[in-house]
Amino acid sequence: MTKIILTIGGSDPFSGGGIQTDLKTFENHQLFGLSVLTCVVTSEASFEIHRIEPELLTKQLHTLANVELAAIKIGLIHQIENIAIIKDFLLQHPNVPVVLDPVFAFKETTTTYEKDYVDVLRNELFPIVTVITPNLSEAEILVQRAITTIEELQQAARELSTETAVCLKGGAHLAGEHAVEVLAVNGKAQVFQEMKLALETVNGAGCSFASSIAANLALGESLPTSVAAAKAFVYESIQQGVLVKENFGSVWHQGEKVRRSHG
Repeated sequence: MTKIILTIGGSDPFSGGGIQTDLKTFENHQLFGLSVLTCVVTSEASFEIHRIEPELLTKQLHTLANVELAAIKIGLIHQIENIAIIKDFLLQHPNVPVVLDPVFAFKETTTTYEKDYVDVLRNELFPIVTVITPNLSEAEILVQRAITTIEELQQAARELSTETAVCLKGGAHLAGEHAVEVLAVNGKAQVFQEMKLALETVNGAGCSFASSIAANLALGESLPTSVAAAKAFVYESIQQGVLVKENFGSVWHQGEKVRRSHG
């Protein structure tokens, strides 16, 4: 029987990030994906996030009340008031693996709003999800210091893992030849590495990574195996990605087979 998995997040018209890439990732893992929209992102003249009102978010989630879910992936929520709505939904699915990609670096909002949003997200959702997957900038905000080395990334992951399991996406932003992610559970850290790729088809890599972890958890894999498989999946998705305009491309995984021999 085909398993069903849900993504809760924003819409990316370039289909590299957001619910578009989540749904494609689920398909690549032979899962049937459902989606609930939190916001719509545009970048016609400037980067903007357009809100989905709490009432509409609630109605979308109520629509799925009786669906048996194998996993849930949460991406960009954007509004503080919608965090409580999503929390209530998660509490109604206590045995379902949840991957939270805690997007909170908003270009169009104030530092005060960002701090309030992070505090609510951290207090309300971190304790009830399976794993969080912050990128490097988000990790720096969470630990309130710069992260420039693999060792510092490991230390940050270990600290954050006292709140919940965490997989920090260092990616290609740290010095060295490798793109690095660090998984930490209860203070113990594990490093995952791939050679960096000098390609422009990286839009959505972080979203795809988190949704691949969720997909593998839905398939019954352990968290470390899910992270290793997701890293291999994203590596291939960057290699096979598509340039959607000059000097800008999105990840795309053309095949169905995922390598799992990493970590």
